[in-house]
Amino acid sequence: MEILKKLTLLMMATIAAIFFIAWSLDSFGFRSPISALVVNWMVLSWISTVTLVAHLSLPSAYYDTKPFERTGQLYERVGIRLVKKLLRRGPLRILSPTLQFPKEKTVAALRNLENEMRKAETAHTLTFILMLMWVGYVAVNGWLDAVLWILLFNVLINVYPIMLQRYNRIGLRELICKQDG
Repeated sequence: MEILKKLTLLMMATIAAIFFIAWSLDSFGFRSPISALVVNWMVLSWISTVTLVAHLSLPSAYYDTKPFERTGQLYERVGIRLVKKLLRRGPLRILSPTLQFPKEKTVAALRNLENEMRKAETAHTLTFILMLMWVGYVAVNGWLDAVLWILLFNVLINVYPIMLQRYNRIGLRELICKQDG
């Protein structure tokens, strides 16, 4: 029964994504900022659903904190604190209910949060890659304006959330180590 639910969810997400992408491209064209936004959003929604159903994950080394990330200064320089504030306090907060800091700071609760952060980062990373492929297609057709719109939305919808997950994981891992002893 659980498999049937997952397959139904995946099928509905696929149909919805295809419908909205086709509608957007037909209504606004390949070069429209609206299409760039809709395509990016629908691909992210679809990838997020696939990640839930199929438990997709990147290699574990991908999630390791890289040397240039350890202090978090790079992310702070590109405005990640503002993005964090907007996502935690703004209306976009409802898009990621599983990414809320747990009330009880047990090691298990913190590890669960880290797992949810990995899922979100995986979805955004895979979407980022797919959107770069879309950029390649659009660039081959010579639509520079579309390339710029797609890249802009790719950065806003995927790159900043990836950076935010990586930035937050630095502190979360320190807290887990502290709690774990």
